Amino acid sequence: MTNAVRPEVWAEHSVWPQDPGFSRALANGGVTALQILPGSANLFGGRSVTLKNVYANTVQGMKFPGAPYGLKMACGENPKRTYGGRGQMPQTRMGNMAVNRATWIRAVDYKRKLDKGETVTRDLQMETLAGVLSGEILVHNHCYRADEMAQVIDMAKEFGYKVTAFHHAVEAYKIAPLLKENDICSAMWADWWGFKMEAYDAINENIPLVHKAGACAIVHSDDANGIQRLNQEAAKALADGRRVGINIPDEVAWTWLSFNPAKALGIADKTGSLKPGKMADVVLWNGNPLSVYTRPEKVWVDGALMFDAKDPKRRPVSDFELGQPGEGDVK
Repeated sequence: MTNAVRPEVWAEHSVWPQDPGFSRALANGGVTALQILPGSANLFGGRSVTLKNVYANTVQGMKFPGAPYGLKMACGENPKRTYGGRGQMPQTRMGNMAVNRATWIRAVDYKRKLDKGETVTRDLQMETLAGVLSGEILVHNHCYRADEMAQVIDMAKEFGYKVTAFHHAVEAYKIAPLLKENDICSAMWADWWGFKMEAYDAINENIPLVHKAGACAIVHSDDANGIQRLNQEAAKALADGRRVGINIPDEVAWTWLSFNPAKALGIADKTGSLKPGKMADVVLWNGNPLSVYTRPEKVWVDGALMFDAKDPKRRPVSDFELGQPGEGDVK
């Protein structure tokens, strides 16, 4: 929260591989890959990293091979309330957009000089943004309101980059055709809303409505507990859609947790569906995966068995969870 523009920071430099959240996501949620993003108090929050949910002593041992970096951006209340002191920018949504556009102007100029082979002073902020403009880094934009998502789409066209996904996107249902037209995914909650003003105009049918319009719908978590129950979140959204006549088959709704997230992360050629030649990232559930009673029985990552509910030796435990020996434990 030091500045509204921080594209130079990388999430991977703060990832703690021993975080018990990784093992919880694997064993309770069947999560084989995940994206970690910085922000979202910043308009430009920095680079995200995509990880395999495997055990390693370093983040480099967890990084998803060949996955592109992402850039976390944010709209609305988070940036303006963080930097909204009198005389500071940005203090309003207008200020958010002004700072965004001024930053992209700098980035376009930096990239133009690089493309011309001119000598430039290395700038970590501009390196990330030039990567976005080159299509090498994917934009993941934290944005709740439909009007702001439309403004961001206009800004992306102005400066020649593409938004890969809007995160949270509680009003995505209002502009679902626009999202389809621009091939933008929406990573959404099933029914989490109302915790701030821009999250109030939510409806439980958001995800199925976006799907019905032909746009890319994703169920996401943004929460240490939610990541363990993404299958239940998908089930809630599916049921809410069916109650209003949007009848989506179970196996199609499962793409909200599989292929569509892989597409948004730029790894759909490697994972996200069961096809020859793809990575063997597989979850075997002990019942209907859309049931609240169902849990992962086995989880494979790259074909390696990482979790087995029936084998205590295959239940992941972080070094951190082992704790420190007490005085009476020392021999």
